[in-house]
Amino acid sequence: MQLSSFLLLAPTISLTLAAPETHLQKRAVTLTVDVSKTYQTIDGFGFSEAFQRANQIVNLPAAKQRMVLDVFFNTTSGAGMSILRNGIGSSSDSRSDLMNSILVTKMSSPSATPNYTWDGKDSGQLFVSKEAQKYGVKTFYANAWSAPPFMKTNNNENNGGYLCGVSGQNCASGDWKQAYANYLVQYVRFYESEGVKITHLGFLNEPDFT
Repeated sequence: MQLSSFLLLAPTISLTLAAPETHLQKRAVTLTVDVSKTYQTIDGFGFSEAFQRANQIVNLPAAKQRMVLDVFFNTTSGAGMSILRNGIGSSSDSRSDLMNSILVTKMSSPSATPNYTWDGKDSGQLFVSKEAQKYGVKTFYANAWSAPPFMKTNNNENNGGYLCGVSGQNCASGDWKQAYANYLVQYVRFYESEGVKITHLGFLNEPDFT
């Protein structure tokens, strides 16, 4: 309340900061913040637990596990993160940073019935998601790094490639757009069955990265 009152009384704030000293000179930098202007709404702050990072939390002793979770999510003693980002992996290699979240064996065609496998762990991400909910987190962003290799032009979850069937990309195996969409929806359904509602879903990561 004190901060809010101050901002209302002083809509424009000027700060003078000492910039790092260089071998040439020491200089001051003035920043002016006009808090009366609104540009965009910040929904919250969060972090990603992809690349097997969640497993590092899961494998801790209970006391240290709680300490780490408090640091992330506790709104009084910690950072109070309100958004959690899960990685939807695409590799069948358990050593991979992007291990497949809902392992689906290679389908013979886009219209074939997929064989999904849910291990109830998702590389530790399910545990962290459930714990985050206990702290009040309600925004869960599930983001795929790649489609399964057999759905792509390069048959690889790495090194670029395209989803078969997108504009300008045809594959002998067919158009996999709908099958990939179904795959992502199934991930959301598995989490829903565990009591975690995925609120945001992304179909690729870093789309401008080759």
